[in-house]
Amino acid sequence: MNDVGRPARRYFLKKRDVKNLLEEILNRYPGFPLRDVRSIEIAEFDDLILYLFEGKASFFRVQGRLIPSLTFLLDIGFGWLPQVYVDRGAAKAMVRGADLMIPGVKRLTGSFSVGSIVVIVDEESKAPIAIGEALIDSSSLLEVIVKSGRGKAFKNIHHVGDRMWSITMLIR
Repeated sequence: MNDVGRPARRYFLKKRDVKNLLEEILNRYPGFPLRDVRSIEIAEFDDLILYLFEGKASFFRVQGRLIPSLTFLLDIGFGWLPQVYVDRGAAKAMVRGADLMIPGVKRLTGSFSVGSIVVIVDEESKAPIAIGEALIDSSSLLEVIVKSGRGKAFKNIHHVGDRMWSITMLIR
């Protein structure tokens, strides 16, 4: 496996490929705010691809899925994604790689279905700390929270301090 900061290959996408990638992103994330990106560079690693928009580490492709990078969300904001606000205990566990359990969820912004990508936000600092994959849809989650439910709500797929975070910090 390559060193965290050294991609196996790095190159710029052709114009038509930039257009296709932006269409894919807009289909997956309709509220995505940057529609006029002209330059996209790719950094290929052994098990993932990093897309750099105008030089900023923006999205990862991991196992075929496009995942926004947390550093990109810090740069451009995250209001275009569904948000899940968590308490301090859940935030601490998530930055160590834990999945998000229902009791840690404090509030939701936006709606989502099972399999959707959401940004996990520390309720206290209002900072994005993880990207999660929903294991339950938003309306069902709200019902379960009211009933003081238990169980796993989101799979942690990218968090502060993980390998993807380290890559974006080195490439910035």
